[in-house]
Amino acid sequence: MEITFELIFMVVTAVVTGIIGAIFKNRVVPARFIPIQNIVIGIIAAFVATYFKLFDNVAVAILVSLATALSVGGAYEATQTKMKG
Repeated sequence: MEITFELIFMVVTAVVTGIIGAIFKNRVVPARFIPIQNIVIGIIAAFVATYFKLFDNVAVAILVSLATALSVGGAYEATQTKMKG
């Protein structure tokens, strides 16, 4: 498997989303608004990726970034549910 800039971008987006979600949850942003926070992070990441020419198409960048950011939020919630239950 070849490591590409797109793969590195997705990993960085996932890590940043996870860190911001863990820090802000229930402190700054109520837990019910975390998905909205992840969407905002995904959109910002898409524009950053487009600016640095990682993606030629803005729509693809937004789709990939949103999928990554929302997946991280879902994975985090799944681990928390498993630990609580």
